[in-house]
Amino acid sequence: MSGSLGISANEDTIQSVLSRNYRYTVPDYQRQYSWGEEQWRALWEDLQALDEGKTHFLGSIVVIERSSGLNELDRLEVVDGQQRMATILTMLAIMRQKYLDEGESGQADAIRNECLFEQDLDQQEYQNLTLSRYDNDPFSAILNCNFGQVDNETLNEALEFFGSRIHGLTVEETDTLRKRLLSSVTLVSIECTEEQSAFRLFETLNERGLELSSVDLMKNHIFSIAAQNDDVDYEAVKQSWQTTVDNTVPYLNKPSRFFRHYIMSAPAPDYPDDVSDYKLFDTFQGIISDVRESDDLSLESYLADAANQSELYLQIINADIDRYDDGGNEAINEKLTHLHHIKSVQARTLLLRIFREFNNPNKVMEALGVLERFLVRWKVANYATGGQLDRIYSELCSTVFDESDPVEEMRGYLRGKYPSDAEFTAGIENKRVKLNNRTKYMLKRIEEVHYSGNVDRMGDYDIEHIAPRSAYTATRHSAWVTALNTTQATFEQHRDRLGNLTLLESDKNIRASNDSFETKKSEYTTSDIAMTRSVAETYENWNLDTIQERTSELAEVALNIWSL
Repeated sequence: MSGSLGISANEDTIQSVLSRNYRYTVPDYQRQYSWGEEQWRALWEDLQALDEGKTHFLGSIVVIERSSGLNELDRLEVVDGQQRMATILTMLAIMRQKYLDEGESGQADAIRNECLFEQDLDQQEYQNLTLSRYDNDPFSAILNCNFGQVDNETLNEALEFFGSRIHGLTVEETDTLRKRLLSSVTLVSIECTEEQSAFRLFETLNERGLELSSVDLMKNHIFSIAAQNDDVDYEAVKQSWQTTVDNTVPYLNKPSRFFRHYIMSAPAPDYPDDVSDYKLFDTFQGIISDVRESDDLSLESYLADAANQSELYLQIINADIDRYDDGGNEAINEKLTHLHHIKSVQARTLLLRIFREFNNPNKVMEALGVLERFLVRWKVANYATGGQLDRIYSELCSTVFDESDPVEEMRGYLRGKYPSDAEFTAGIENKRVKLNNRTKYMLKRIEEVHYSGNVDRMGDYDIEHIAPRSAYTATRHSAWVTALNTTQATFEQHRDRLGNLTLLESDKNIRASNDSFETKKSEYTTSDIAMTRSVAETYENWNLDTIQERTSELAEVALNIWSL
């Protein structure tokens, strides 16, 4: 691309910035609206403190001019500054509604026609600022003062913050605020004719990554390379990045997580270490440098692969794999659901590689079974998560898939990392379990493997406390206090042990509630769950000794189920 910088910069008032014969657009690959109370409060306080005749410099916006069709308004694509502009227009929309509420339609119409919307030569109306597809519907509702239709949490919070302040002003105070915002607040508007200049400038303005996520910096880094090098297909890079954004931003609280897992899972360039959020951008820069120097990879191919893997990542999250025959897909997705119950977010690194490598669903199921046994042990023994698990999965991706039997290699590697038999059984016998889907799934597997039962839908069953959690606090059925024959504090240390838990149909669980053990047994004996019927058949009484006895028995059962 041209080596000319192609940059012009002017400091303008907000009114001048909004009155140009252009419409501002935010491309979909940009981050969503993310300002919060810290930024809103700073802007509000700066406006309140502004003396008459003084100006306040708000910062800069970086835009690229884009031509539109005949008679249409040309676009200025916002590379940097959308947060400021969206916040300013939100404030103006609230002021417009304030004027409407006060019967000041002239001022309300002026804000709408001069600030919030623009028209082309055919009187076709456009938003003065159009956000990305992920934010624009609620933002359009704001510009049209349809505040009740805003379904974006962050934009709603911005409305509440500024609305609570502006609606308390008088008309005169609103006039003062409007004039200050439009005439006394300035922005440096930096217009670039080429992507190369815009992305280079963006990187310079944000070289410390202030207020930017790792993904923002990564995006700018690759776009900057694509814009500055003739050997890179800019449109291919843009398309791959857009696909990745589409598959991550709307569905993940932390889109950076996909990139971390992708880097650790990818066969090339190989990265055998963990990638934390803190290290993500630096690591990505190094990876891209390796890609650019590689004879086998290109920036386009690497990003295209990331885009493809982002689609797979979404399928993993949704347990919606469709790569195999119907039976294989069904079994795999059921197993993925079980892994989600166990809490397997970090394992997505390994899952990406498993699905990349194995075309045979039976091999996939074998690998997922190994992963499940490792994860259950790790979680029950309360081993630390974080970087240690990330390193394990990253090392697995770097070492086992070049071997003749990767699953067996995986089994051997994880056997050397997971908790010992003693640690695992101690994690069951000596600790309270969490009353979550992982524990429910463990009870399901114990029912199926040890009791030869069948649990088709976990949602049909509840975790039942045999001795109720409220045995010492419920006003009804004080018989439990006598049966347990211990202090409340001691019981509370045992009530959430695995031995005091079973599965029970939801309606039966409601009926059993805090009833005595003898009464509960009448519900247990008619349960579909063999494990629960066994409790009724095996025990005459229920107390701390039986809780501990059954806990130890179930610990041995679990040891056999979750062993590599």
